[in-house]
Amino acid sequence: MEVEHRSVDDVVIIQARGEITYGKGSDVLLRGKVDTLLAEGHRKLVLDASGITYVDSAGLGQLAQMHANAMQKGAVLKLLGISKRLRDLLAATRLLGLFEVFESEDAALASFTGTRAS
Repeated sequence: MEVEHRSVDDVVIIQARGEITYGKGSDVLLRGKVDTLLAEGHRKLVLDASGITYVDSAGLGQLAQMHANAMQKGAVLKLLGISKRLRDLLAATRLLGLFEVFESEDAALASFTGTRAS
């Protein structure tokens, strides 16, 4: 798994590529990045999941844990570009309702300011 981040104003976009699975350390790598950003004081986070190719049950648990950690810190974690498969998995496990999900980066960024993306 590869995890990078960049800032757009006060929003941090976390770009993840690869699998979020148990045993490969990818779940820990992604969660570690989110935890580090929260510890640095970032409160507006968007996980760009368009590069995530596979998520197992442990990965779903990590997504839920990252959401919970963000909320505990007074932060928001939103999802961007999730695949149909990931959307279906989140829905089946009733985790989809935890997240605001966006198809475009502009829409995700605009959601933090309350303005609509064009």
